[in-house]
Amino acid sequence: MNETIIYPILAIIAFILYKKYTQYKVLKLVPSLLEEGGQIIDVRTKGEFTQGSKEGSINIPLDSLKAKMNELDNTKPIIVCCASGSRSALARRLLITNGFENVHNAGVWSSLLKF
Repeated sequence: MNETIIYPILAIIAFILYKKYTQYKVLKLVPSLLEEGGQIIDVRTKGEFTQGSKEGSINIPLDSLKAKMNELDNTKPIIVCCASGSRSALARRLLITNGFENVHNAGVWSSLLKF
């Protein structure tokens, strides 16, 4: 196989594996984060959220998050989720940039249903 094709394919595979591994690590922490009073913030749109969500989660769409950060308790863990993990990754970075320290990206919201 042509080497110019192999390296990009390996990079994509490595990225996907890294993303799955980091979400797996967060999901292992979820029970203890919830015991500490963790807040689940679902950053999907209101329409997506009404179609299905984790009971007890708070819907703050990503485009509204910066304006509503003051509604979050910075002393408790924050678990962000969305449809695929991309928007929640952006939400995590946004929260950390704005002084939140205990923020975790759980990725797909449905992965939280078992907790």
